[in-house]
Amino acid sequence: MVSSGYRAIPRAAGLVVEAWGDSREECLAEAVRAVVDSFAEIGDAVPDGSVEFALAARDDDALLLTVLDEVIDQIQVEERVPVDVSIDEGTGIATGEFEIRLATVPLEAVREVGALPEAVQPAGSWFRRESGVWRAHALIEV
Repeated sequence: MVSSGYRAIPRAAGLVVEAWGDSREECLAEAVRAVVDSFAEIGDAVPDGSVEFALAARDDDALLLTVLDEVIDQIQVEERVPVDVSIDEGTGIATGEFEIRLATVPLEAVREVGALPEAVQPAGSWFRRESGVWRAHALIEV
């Protein structure tokens, strides 16, 4: 069993987010945390809202891109910051679909410590299982 985790590596015009976990869901959740932690200190912010959605991605790469796109949309358009994430595969829905729940706070409830993420670059981003561990690699524009 591998512990889950992430790191964000600054680069020109953005950052590289790397995440890992024992399951697909853990790894996706860590990727979301990496994006949020790259620009915000959540502190004691208590969620006062949430967004839930189900999706069926054609492949794992598309799943990663879709989840991170939704996170960035919440930040940029809704001015809401995910402070907790729950991802479940196939619970009460069709196999291969995922239920995603983002517990959120208003953007002004967090301390901004970096540039807001603007987009995920599909080229160079990937999500797969390697040697028994799920790994994600995403290029984030800021």
